[in-house]
This record gives sequence, structure tokens and C-alpha cells, in this order.
Amino acid sequence: MQQVANLKRSDSYTRLSVRHSDTLRETLEIFRQNRAMRILAVVDQENRPIGVIREVDVRDLLFNPFGHALMSNPGFGKSIHSLVRPCAVAEQHLESSELIAIFSGHPNSPGVVLTVAGQFLETLSDDQLLELMAQSRVARAEKITSDSQLFTQEILCLSDQLCDTAKKVNVLSEVLSQQADGMTEAAHNVAAGAAQSSSGLKDVNERGHKLAGAMEQLTVVASEAKRIRVRTNDVIHAAEPQMKALAKSGMEIGSISEVIHGVGRKTNFLALNAQIEAVRHDADHAGFVAVAGEIKQLATQTRSAAEEVSKKVNSIGKAVGDVLAGHSEIVDAMAQISAISNQIDSAVSEHSATSLAVAGYVEQAADATADISARAHDIGTRARHVQSSAKDLERVSTMLLNSATDIRIRSQEFVQAIQFA
Repeated sequence: MQQVANLKRSDSYTRLSVRHSDTLRETLEIFRQNRAMRILAVVDQENRPIGVIREVDVRDLLFNPFGHALMSNPGFGKSIHSLVRPCAVAEQHLESSELIAIFSGHPNSPGVVLTVAGQFLETLSDDQLLELMAQSRVARAEKITSDSQLFTQEILCLSDQLCDTAKKVNVLSEVLSQQADGMTEAAHNVAAGAAQSSSGLKDVNERGHKLAGAMEQLTVVASEAKRIRVRTNDVIHAAEPQMKALAKSGMEIGSISEVIHGVGRKTNFLALNAQIEAVRHDADHAGFVAVAGEIKQLATQTRSAAEEVSKKVNSIGKAVGDVLAGHSEIVDAMAQISAISNQIDSAVSEHSATSLAVAGYVEQAADATADISARAHDIGTRARHVQSSAKDLERVSTMLLNSATDIRIRSQEFVQAIQFA
């Protein structure tokens, strides 16, 4: 709305006023000089308005043939108090709508007296107020036209943007629906794969636990074998002194056979000497000869027995040597077997621990796979919800597009109706 000071006015007489102490002659002279003036402000000594004089109240005096004579009468034309009428008063800075409201609040007011900080500025008659109202309405109409044109441009631009946005939302909803379809299918595939992996991992877990059990049994068997191996090693080491004693006994037997062999030789020499003595004495010593023969035969048997014993002793010594060599090889083999057995024990223990750890990891992997399968099912469910929401969004975007088009049409119709109103 416009202020009164900004409205266009070309009437200079509106700023004229008279004081309440002026004469009627002076007042009529002002009306005579300004024939278009309808009201004249009356102010006090401090230039504050106290009322107005209407042109209609002084018209009879202006056009009366005796008016000049009446005004010349000192008693008649001296005071203007009887012509002063109350009038609405308003500050100049008020809006035109407020000014009209003040004027409407004084039904008998012939116009409005404008003031600045209570001091008289000018008067506005009812005709001038109507003119100001018309100007205000024209200015308002121009502003409405300008605003309506701007509104038209903005609403058309917004409706175009709304249409474009609705189209983009529609396209995005279709893309979202397609992605949701793909996500649902992928989630189902992941769930199926996870379920299959979970089943395989459960089987591997069972086999792993069985393997761990077998490794525990193998550990027990390996411990028992180690105990037997240690006992065998102890027995072998315990037999080693006996084998050495046997070898020593064989050597001692060889020495005895040598003694027997020597005894046989000496007996044989003794028998030979007895025969020689019997022949030399040429005596009939048949018994002596027989005894010498028996001694010789005994010496021969002793020598044969000694040779046989020597052969047997040599064979036994060789066998004992072979046994000792084999015993040494057995001792070495048992040492190697002990080292290998220790490595096997270590490997079995480590493999047993590894089998238990692998079984635990496989069990955790099975649980994780089951969790993945559950999450995949949840993703699939959420993807179906997203797909449903995408379809709802597509329907809403279609409604939005239709509404935007309808808004565009209705805004054009509204602007056209305002322009031609």
C-alpha cells in the first residue's frame, strides 16, 4: 500500500488554512480565489487543526447579491466560529488504507486534515480522497499486474521444474525398481550359495572333528609305541653286556680247546715214546703196548675232538661276532627309529592341534556362513520392501507429474483471468 505523501496530487490550495481569529471576509476571499477548493482548514495559534470550513456553507454568501453588504456589516462578517465543522485528522505517514479507515470512522467529516507531528500540513476533501483511493487502486492494480506477471513466470518456471523433477523421480523410481529386482535376485543367489556353503562346511566340520578324534587315538597309539620302543631300547642296551660276555666266553672256550689240543699232542707224544721204549727193550710187554695203543688212540680222539671243538668255537665266535655287529646295527636302527618316532610324535601332536584348530575355524566359518545366509535373506526381504517402495514412488511421481501439469494449466488460467479482470 502507498503512503499519502507518495500519492500524486497537483492541488496547491490544499495547503491553505485560516486561523480561528480571522474574519469571514478573509475566508470568503480565499474561497473566491480558489474556486475548486471544497474545504478550508482552521488552525489555532500553534498551527494545530481545530476544524474546517466547507465551501458549501459559504456558497450562498459568495453568490448572494447582498453578500457583499452582509460582509461589510461589522457585526456579521467579524467571526467564522459558526462555520467551523469538525473533521477527521490523520498523520501524513499513514498508509492510504489507514487514512480511508480514519475517514470512514467520522461519517460527518467532509474530508481529512493531514498533519505532521500534530502540525497542519494540508486538507483532503472527500473528492480528493476518492481520487487518492483511485490512484491507490491503480497503483495496487499495477503492482498486482507486475506481481502477477512475476508470479506467472515463477509459477511456470516452478511448474516446469516440478514436471522435470517428477519425470526424473519417475525415471529414478524405475531404475530403483530395477536395482531392487537385481538386489533381490542377487540376495537370493547369495542366500542359496551361503546355504550350500554352510552345508558343505558342516560336513567338513564333522569330518574335521572325526579327524581330530582319529588324531587323538593316533597320539595315544604313538605314545604306546614310544613306550614299547623305549622298553625295547632298554632291553637291547641291557643285552649288550651279555653279548660281550658271550663273546668273551667264546674266546675263553677257544683257549680251552687250544689247551685240549696241546694235551692231545702231548698224549700222542707220550704214546709214541711208550711204543719206542717197548720196542727198544724188546720185551713182551703186550699190556704195555696195548696201553700205549690206547693212549695213542685216545690222543688221536682228543686231537680230533680238539680240532672239532676249535672249529665249533671258531664258528661260535664268528656267530657271536655277527650277533654283536647285528646288535650294533640294531642299536643304531633303534636310535634312528627313536628319532623318527620323536618326529612322528611331534608331527602327530602338531597335526592334532592343527586339526582341532581347523575344526574350530571351520565351525566358525559355518556359523559365519549361516549368519551370511540369514543376512542375505534379510537383504532380500529389504530389497522387496525397496521394490515395493519404488513402485509406490513411481505412482507418486506420476501423480506429481499430473499435479504439476494441472498446476501449470490452472496458474496460466488464473493469470489470464487476473489480467482480463
